[in-house]
Amino acid sequence: MDRRHVLKLSAGFAAALFLAREAVSVSAADSFTSLPMGENAPFSEDVVIEQARQLSQAPYAPPQDTIPAAYKDLNYDQYRAIRFKKDLAPWKHDNLSFTAEFFSAGYIYLTPVRIFVVDAGKAAELKYQPDLFTYGPEVSRPPENTNPGFSGFRLHTLINRPDIMDEFVVFQGASYFRSKAPGQDYGMSARGLAINTTQPPADEFPIFRTFWLVKPAPGAATVTVFALLDSISVSGAYKFVISAGQNTVMDVDCTLFPRKTINFAGIAPLTSMFYFSPSSDYRADDVRQRVHDSDGLSIWNGKGEHIWRPLINPSRNQFSAFADNSLKGFGLLQREHRADRYQDLDAKYELRPSVWVEPREAWGEGSVDLIELPTKTEYFDNIVAFWHPTEPLQGGGTYSYRYRLTWCAEPPIRFNFARVTQTLVGASPQHKGMRQFFVDFAGTDEFKLCDDVDDFCGATNGNVELTAGAGAIVNVAIRRNRISGGHRVSFEYQPAAGAVEADLRCCLVAEGKPVSEIWVYRWTA
Repeated sequence: MDRRHVLKLSAGFAAALFLAREAVSVSAADSFTSLPMGENAPFSEDVVIEQARQLSQAPYAPPQDTIPAAYKDLNYDQYRAIRFKKDLAPWKHDNLSFTAEFFSAGYIYLTPVRIFVVDAGKAAELKYQPDLFTYGPEVSRPPENTNPGFSGFRLHTLINRPDIMDEFVVFQGASYFRSKAPGQDYGMSARGLAINTTQPPADEFPIFRTFWLVKPAPGAATVTVFALLDSISVSGAYKFVISAGQNTVMDVDCTLFPRKTINFAGIAPLTSMFYFSPSSDYRADDVRQRVHDSDGLSIWNGKGEHIWRPLINPSRNQFSAFADNSLKGFGLLQREHRADRYQDLDAKYELRPSVWVEPREAWGEGSVDLIELPTKTEYFDNIVAFWHPTEPLQGGGTYSYRYRLTWCAEPPIRFNFARVTQTLVGASPQHKGMRQFFVDFAGTDEFKLCDDVDDFCGATNGNVELTAGAGAIVNVAIRRNRISGGHRVSFEYQPAAGAVEADLRCCLVAEGKPVSEIWVYRWTA
């Protein structure tokens, strides 16, 4: 399913309406000088957690669909023409570091959400009114006596220029959200929770039903958002403390209350797109050299090993699990930042962010799972990565996870090892049926490796450890890379007869010790 279909599947619900106090009604007006707000009610993080706990004690009830048919049939351009009035943005006139704007429900965003604004420990609900928005010439206001509601919101701050509040965070569609660092464009997304991803009977997409936006203090460098998550299997309370600097950082606290046992839960899930690149056997008939939001999965495991797994566009669904204990971090990264490598003046894939997940407390035993789905288009989010706890989440239990999401160009890791910068894959020029690989490493100068530029040094010097789960690896060599610096490992791979997939593994070694990331590649027939 493409990214729009995923959201549409998850967005066919309306909001849950059950807060402790009934909000007062606000009559429609031609324009507003301030936001139409409901009645104030006491608020704290415990309020969200208690609502999630109470919600989990009853069977899941899909919210009522109240969106008018005309708004379900909007096309992309019509929907984008519905714009929140900027002058009404919360905190816009308070000289604070952040402002918020809101999206109407409609198009593929068919889950209206409740939104509250919190000030001095009191929460008031923002009441939907058509006059909160402007409308383009090809889209009409909602029909009389209908209420599409809100589908999400975006946050603004001084991220790129000192005089312009730019959008840098969006929460919209199921439990999806996305962000970016200074100078970047949007790319991959994160989610609140993944359940049964590619597992039978079907994927389950939890939704954020309610949001609370907390007014930041004067001069505050962070803004806090709370969210109530719900689905057939689980409810949950989420807290996001968001800051924007060199990177955009989100400290996430979530408390989950499973309604029933979840055998396949994905914590801190990341969703991205990988179509093709020289690292993949699949090549599109396209003038561009590569198309992807992310080009690899990076893992820092409990043993201290750094793993780099180039992404692929496989011919069939691929599932990879990297078992671990005391995980230090993982992320889907966009390492290639050179615009000439993409040759796309519109999509600007070189500006897509990487996202790094860092546990803020021990997560115990589990695995970083990577799911890669085949795609014949770039309009398909076919990559998913998350932390999968070994033990199922038991129905009736309570589970808490605390982690940090960093939206960045490079993850916040001190690199004292060589890193993979490029993987090139193609047919062997001399041996039919074999595949040729070039793996380029940077940051190799401080290690005692092969120093020959013009001639192959070979692998007998002990500088390369290279294995295959099936099949044979031949013609291994290492040499200086005179073009980009660093070193290049080259080899040919002979697949085993009848094999449909195999994992290849490569690491640089100096003085008997690993000195690089561990390159792990999934070959598929």
